[in-house]
Amino acid sequence: MKRIRVLPERVINHIAAGEIIERPASVVKELMENCVDANANQIKVMVKDGGKKLIEVNDNGSGMDQDDALLALERHATSKVYNMDDVKDISTLGFRGEAIPSIASVSQMVLKTLVHKKPNSPGVLIKLDFGKIKDVSQTATTPGTSIKVKNLFAKLPARKKFLKTTRTEFSHIKKTFNHIAITNPEISFSLVHNDKEIYNYPEVNLLEKRISQIYGDKFFEKDIISVHNESPFVSIKGYIGSFRDQSALGNIHNIFINDRYINDKIIYSAIKKAYEPFTKKTLKKNQIPVYVVFLEVKNDKIDFNVSPSKEEVRFFNANFIFQFVKKTVTDHLLNYEKNKLGEKQSALSKTKNQVNGPNDKFHSQPTKKGSFSSYRENLDELFKQPQEKKDVQQVNFLDNNIARDKNRIIEHDIVNPWQVGDSFILVETKDGIMVVDQHAAHERVLYEKVKNNLKKESSTSKSQKLLFPLVIDLPQHLTDLIPQLLEEHPQLFRKAGFKMKVFSGDSIVIEEIPGYIKNWDKDKTMLAIFKNIEDEFNPEMEIEDNLAKSTACHAAIKVNQKLTKKEMLELINQLFAANNPFVCPHGRPTVIEISFAELYNRFKRT
Repeated sequence: MKRIRVLPERVINHIAAGEIIERPASVVKELMENCVDANANQIKVMVKDGGKKLIEVNDNGSGMDQDDALLALERHATSKVYNMDDVKDISTLGFRGEAIPSIASVSQMVLKTLVHKKPNSPGVLIKLDFGKIKDVSQTATTPGTSIKVKNLFAKLPARKKFLKTTRTEFSHIKKTFNHIAITNPEISFSLVHNDKEIYNYPEVNLLEKRISQIYGDKFFEKDIISVHNESPFVSIKGYIGSFRDQSALGNIHNIFINDRYINDKIIYSAIKKAYEPFTKKTLKKNQIPVYVVFLEVKNDKIDFNVSPSKEEVRFFNANFIFQFVKKTVTDHLLNYEKNKLGEKQSALSKTKNQVNGPNDKFHSQPTKKGSFSSYRENLDELFKQPQEKKDVQQVNFLDNNIARDKNRIIEHDIVNPWQVGDSFILVETKDGIMVVDQHAAHERVLYEKVKNNLKKESSTSKSQKLLFPLVIDLPQHLTDLIPQLLEEHPQLFRKAGFKMKVFSGDSIVIEEIPGYIKNWDKDKTMLAIFKNIEDEFNPEMEIEDNLAKSTACHAAIKVNQKLTKKEMLELINQLFAANNPFVCPHGRPTVIEISFAELYNRFKRT
């Protein structure tokens, strides 16, 4: 009995489909890439039910005659590779010749095409049912190619069950669509979902304009740095965020190599390493600002034939690529910082001259030796970061109804609390000095309060009704998760004190907000909370915990917020009534203690 046999063609196509077609977005990617390779300047994508029911991609490219159209349905049939030299010098997006037969084997496909040079001739119509050709005929159609893919994985229940919700699958399609659109600004693109147009990008003559179409006009208003560099076999261009916070733009981390979106660990690591010295003091751990970078690597120095999805590459000199990218990003960040410092120095010098004239002692007289306060004052004025002026509001932001317990610090245990930098509270205890981070402390208090409310079956936080309902249009990076959570957990948000709903599309209507949110800045506050929910979201984590962390973070009192002594005492009392008073919900310390013994030791009095 023979144990080894040649697989039937249909089984081979199913295996190939498993490697190439993971989900509807994979179909969109392969078909759009074929459109680009066909020199189309108009590409339209239409999907239904997140691509599970229908995917239709139309282009006005070169088109095919009947012979070529039939050959395109055969495995390893391609117009892009003819010999080994072509494999080593790939310049097109598609080259394997497996995409169309693989898609056809797991769906019902209808292909219509007409050669662009013969606009008055009849086109070709081919119908397939899960890999089997059912009809080949002539039809009236416009020049180019149209491919409809229906009922993806309908006859493969084992594959179909792995598909996610319509919203999730469509979010993958949107990302794929934008990845291809951004590298081809000279092509007009449109995306329609369930008969509603989602994106419409007219052709433009500059990459910057296409980036603005996709990420919005505010992309270039957020301290974005233009980068460029060249070497004999690789060049880089694009845009990176400064080491200041660009969280409002979302998680835009895109790497393109030779006009392909690539998920490459080497380049990602190089960018991350370049940012580390700049972001340690300004951003959260492992947080990287936005970047959209484009590399051009000579074809003989890179191998795209690594995985069927073509989203991985192999460099022939990976270490050089790493160092090249790291140095480029580092140099541009240094130049950016030098320019910013120069602007501050120039502005300060101009201001001093206007107020005091050229003989101002700040410029003409040296700092008096031994006078640290005057020396520091000059330095602080020159180098301190600009801060927004804030109105000092004495608000009763704490809940006065928390019961006393044995851990609670009461007024006569504390000697003269006072603030440092309007951010930290210092108090003397019987053992030394206690320093409290007012934001982290209040964040812990609110987190436990909200978490307890969310755990109760029938409980709601006190709400404050907005005078006028607030309508927020969610930015693109929040449209995948937030509407889904609001639709799936409306009662949970109500318990937290929010009364809101999905209005239409990606718009949210907010009618009430929790009473504990005192620093309400309309859509800015709400978008920050939504962004925090998205950043913290983990399917394995309780949604209650995520919501409590996110609302507490943005409802808590801020740094640089002045407090009265009464408010300081209330905050400390409530902190030590919490279950875990020593860390905030994100793991940062709320309290630092310095003992008298340590102070004596530091001053050499031991």
